[in-house]
Amino acid sequence: MPVPLICDWCHEGRYQVRAADTYACQACGNQSTRAALPVGDHERLVTAAGILQILDVPDGHQVITPDRRCYAPHLGASLTLALRLHRARRTVFSRPEEAEAADLPALLDADESGPWVLSPLQLGALTRAMDVRSAALPSAARQHPEFDAEVRKAHADSQRLPTND
Repeated sequence: MPVPLICDWCHEGRYQVRAADTYACQACGNQSTRAALPVGDHERLVTAAGILQILDVPDGHQVITPDRRCYAPHLGASLTLALRLHRARRTVFSRPEEAEAADLPALLDADESGPWVLSPLQLGALTRAMDVRSAALPSAARQHPEFDAEVRKAHADSQRLPTND
């Protein structure tokens, strides 16, 4: 879950986007740049509702950031369909661990607007679920092709990175 950055000058305001790579405190007006903000090795800066926030991203995990709220129901429907088919046909998921990613719909429902930090296992289950949904409902793949491509790219990227789990 992202956490808003508090102004280091007045210690009460949050940073808002002023211009590209420039942020200003909404309380005192103190300005800062992305390079000057305290971001750890496993953290990323994200903007949600115009407020600069810090997001913890563990090793091997990827960030999925939708640009429209309808993406969470789209992904939730993919997972629901795949999990329902998994109970009828055991071949939907290639590994038992992928089916155990059933807590992923709760993660997506908890914050429909993202961003989401997903593990390689969760991304694998989500990608497989999208494949199942596209096979069962071919028109579903055309609903959000850019977002589906982002999820698939994140999954591919997570497979290339070594993890420290």
